[in-house]
Order: sequence, then C-alpha cells, then structure tokens
Amino acid sequence: MTGYKRNQDSFQASNLNDNGNNLITIIENNDKESICWKYFEPFKVPSENGTITKCTISGCTQRYKWCGSTSNLVGHLKNKHGITKSSTSISSTMSTVKTINSGPEINIPLLKFIVSSGAPFSIVDNLKSAGFVNPIIELSTSNIIEDQINKAYNRLFLQLKLKAQQETTITVSIHETTADAKFYISYIVITCNWLTKDFEPHKILLLANKYYSETEEDKDFFGDIIDGLEKWELTNLKFYYEYDNTDFIERLWYRQEEDLLQDAIPLCTNKYNYFSDLKILIQRTLKLWARENAYNQEMVEIVKAIKNATDNLCDVVSFLKIDTVKREIQNMQITFNYPTINCECIYHKIAFIKLMEKPFIQLVNNYNSYEVFIIREKGKRFKELMLDSLPFGIFPKLLQLFKPLEYITCSYHKISTEEYTDIVGKIIINSENMLRELHFSDDLEYKVIKSLLASVPLCFDLYFKQLGLFLDPRSNSDEISTEVKKYALIKCKAYYLKNIFSYDLDKSIQASDKELECYINRPQSSYINPYEWWQGSKQMLPGLAALAREYLPTLTVDKEDPIKNLDKLITTYNNNDDDNMAEKIAFLQYNMKYIDLYL
Repeated sequence: MTGYKRNQDSFQASNLNDNGNNLITIIENNDKESICWKYFEPFKVPSENGTITKCTISGCTQRYKWCGSTSNLVGHLKNKHGITKSSTSISSTMSTVKTINSGPEINIPLLKFIVSSGAPFSIVDNLKSAGFVNPIIELSTSNIIEDQINKAYNRLFLQLKLKAQQETTITVSIHETTADAKFYISYIVITCNWLTKDFEPHKILLLANKYYSETEEDKDFFGDIIDGLEKWELTNLKFYYEYDNTDFIERLWYRQEEDLLQDAIPLCTNKYNYFSDLKILIQRTLKLWARENAYNQEMVEIVKAIKNATDNLCDVVSFLKIDTVKREIQNMQITFNYPTINCECIYHKIAFIKLMEKPFIQLVNNYNSYEVFIIREKGKRFKELMLDSLPFGIFPKLLQLFKPLEYITCSYHKISTEEYTDIVGKIIINSENMLRELHFSDDLEYKVIKSLLASVPLCFDLYFKQLGLFLDPRSNSDEISTEVKKYALIKCKAYYLKNIFSYDLDKSIQASDKELECYINRPQSSYINPYEWWQGSKQMLPGLAALAREYLPTLTVDKEDPIKNLDKLITTYNNNDDDNMAEKIAFLQYNMKYIDLYL
C-alpha cells in the first residue's frame, strides 16, 4: 500500500484547492490582467482535455472550453457584452474568485465534533457552563455554530462540485435507507464515485433527502430531488445504480425537463429486451457526440443545430405532415414530390426530413410571410433552433451508418442481448468502413462527418459489468468471454483513433491489438491493488487505462457506506429553524475526509 499512500500524498499536495491561496496564485500568475473570472464560473483547474466555464451575465448561456488561455473569454465579454478590462476593476475580479475560500474562519475541530457526534449545537454552551471547557478558551456559541455549519456546507459543496465536474465520467448510486425504524422515516441517499487520472478513488455524498409521500400536501419530493441533483450540474454522469427503489429513475425522467439523467446507463443486473435501446439509439448517439463537441469553436454552430434537430426530430416530422403545411409546400415553385413515411422510427424520420430539405428550409426562412398560423409559430421556433442551418449533406451518411436499423425498429418488439450486440457491431463496422472511404476535404461538413464516425464506438456501452471485471487486473483473463474482449478492443481502438493517431484507423487497430495482447498476457496476481497497478501501467496501456477509469467504479458502486447516526441527526435537528440542517450535517459527515483539504 506504500505506492497508494504515496499517490494520496501526491494528490493532496498537487490539488488546486488544498488551501485558499493556491487558487488565487494560479489566476494571478496566468491571468493577472484578466477580467474573465468576474463573469465566468465555475472556475476549475484545467483537466487533461480542458475545462468548461460558463458566462454568468444575465440572459447569456455561452460556455467555453478553457485550456489555460482566456482569449476566447475576453473576446466574448468584449463582443457580446461590451466589457473590457478598462471598464471594470481588476480588484473586484479577484474578489469574485477569492470567495471560494474566503469568509470568516471555521473552527474545524469543533465542526468535526458536532458533525461526527450528531450532538445539538447547544452542547457547547452546556460544556462551558458545566466547567468542562477552560474559560480562557474561546468557543463559538451555538448560534454561531449553526452559521458555521452553513458556511462549511456551502464551501465544501462548491469545492466538491468543481472536483466532480472536472472528471471524465462519474457513476451515481441511488438507494433508500430507513433512518428511523420506529417512525418509518426513510431517506433517499445519492452518492457518486470516480477515479482520477492518477487512479485515486473518490466517493462523495451528493444529497440525502427525506423520502415523503407524493400525496403529502405542499410537498414535491421528486422536484426536490431534481433540484438537488441539478445544482451539481454534472454533465459527465455515465452510469447509475439503484438499490431498492427500482422505478426511482424512471419517475425522475418523467418529471424532469432537462436530460440530467436521460443518457445515464443503468447498471441493472437483468435485462431481456433491448428494443427501447434500439428505438433511441440514433438520437442517443447524436446527443452524446454533440455533447462531446459542444465547445469545439470551429463546429459549435453545426453541433448546436444537430443537437436541436435531434431533440426536435419528431416535432419537425409532425409539422411537415400537417395538411395545411403540405398544401403550402405543394404551392411552392420548386420541383418536388411529397414523400410518404410508412414507419415512425427515427431512421425513417431522418430519411423523410432529408427528402424535405428544400421545402423545409423555405418554410423556416420565410415563416413570417405565411398567413398560416402553425407555419408562423413553428417556423419561428425552428429558426430560433437554427434548424435552417442543418448540414443536410450529412443525412445520407447517417442513413448509411445506421442502415442496420432500417427494418429492425419497424417490425420488432423484442430484441435480445445477442441481437442488440450484433446490430451495434454492424453499425461500428459501418463507421470504420465509411471512415476508410472518406475522402479528405477541408470543408466543415467533412470534419463533422469524420468526428461523428470516429466517435460512434464510444457512444455504445455493452457488457459494462463484465468489462469492469476484465479491467480489474486481479481477474483471470481466461474466464472473460471472447465477446467482452472484442468489445474492449473496439473501445481501445476508438481511444487511439480520437486521442493519439488523429483518425488514422490502421495505426489505431495495430496499437489497440498490441495493447490488448499485452494486458491479457500480464502476470496474474489476486493480491495487487488495482488502482496502483493501473497508475503504474497507464503509460504502457493508455487506451485500456482510459477504459479502466470509466468502468472500474462500477464494481464498487453497490458497496454503500451508510451515513452514521442519520436517525439521530433527524431527531436532533428536526425542530431546527433550517429545515435542511440534518441533510447538511449528513453531507459534511459523509464527506468528512475532504474537510481538511477544502475548508
């Protein structure tokens, strides 16, 4: 465990937020004259692939990938908001950043005592009056302690939020726990875990919420849960695991408007029908690709249009099939035969919209000139979504890529695991063949298609539990199925294609083949620390190491650490002025090991 402890020490020493001064030093050294950090948040240390920061000016939703340079951010402030460094004060900029660790000092030992014991705040006053505390020692009074708990919670929440956001992927666990058996008080506890690029395991409590009935007056349990999760702004959520409440996520999906959890993969033990997965496979692939490239400045407008089209595909098709709209299209001065659509699957809707390219663009561009209300209303909305700038030239490529779905999603109602993996395999083969046949061009459409084809294997997640076992270096490779090894090879090849060999398929195949062979033939041992092993092997096996960071956390996701004294916390703080005090103390208690790092 020496290496593991050394890694921990290294992590603590190098972490940006080990103390309040490091964060300010980084900014003062690198961006001494910058005004950005007054208007962009959250500020995060750049990850290996850059870090996302967003503009906080009212009404602006612009985000950028920040890799150390602030030129894009400065340009945005100047061009969009008319803000330059001459129009604002640098001192006020720095004060914004300093607020992360500024404010009144927190009595850490006393905070830990209250949090770990679950004792009421009044215990400090009682200890003083009973003479157990030396009178010359100044301790916070109970009302100040409550204020410090709130400050500690707010600071730790912000720091852990920034830390979780900068990771490549995270896994979330959701379970119900009975905190007080006598009164049947239940809580929903949500945690997340991940591995850093140095293979440091982390697990934090996101929230603990009292589980009350949906029928209770003035209560909105699922609304509270959604609000609690949304404030973490986790766009890197990959897997989720549910313990007891098997329909919890489904009900969250039904309630929420955003796709906070929509693209997360359930770590369910048994699944017999993949029809619903195939039904949304095209949309999910395009959404994941769009999310990955959302901050690519060269492709940003096209990516936005494709994402909007993906989200509104059904609405567009329905609009084009309205009788009044069809009549207007038939009156257009263009040569056009109105197509029929016999299947409502996504594949055929894409084919339909491709055929409707010219009339659709004309309707959207000239929506204001039509007297038909639905055209004016929908046309304006589609214009705002930039659907008139869709790269229709890539639609035939999408149809070629997803050709295996042409008939399956129309006629089937049940898809087995074997059928699903076979279809996905054919789509991946299509992507490789199309990538080979793609002729170089310097235009934007070519770059979009190339990026999408290279991303396809990364958008599918099969055999995730078996893949996690395979990537545990303590496992016996002979006991892992050939299908799982093939899938690991596909993922590894995609890593090289995107990150090392810049879309050179042949070099990526050679490197991934060699890497998989090396890993399978490694010396076997059941006594090694898997995280230490991968930290020492990541330079030699970069593709599989990237997979291990994603999939190893799925092996421990069901090993939940209980919140100590949760029933006592509820009883102690139930009548507190702050309705959420028990949850805040539970948050501080579960995440206790981070208090010394960040407070």
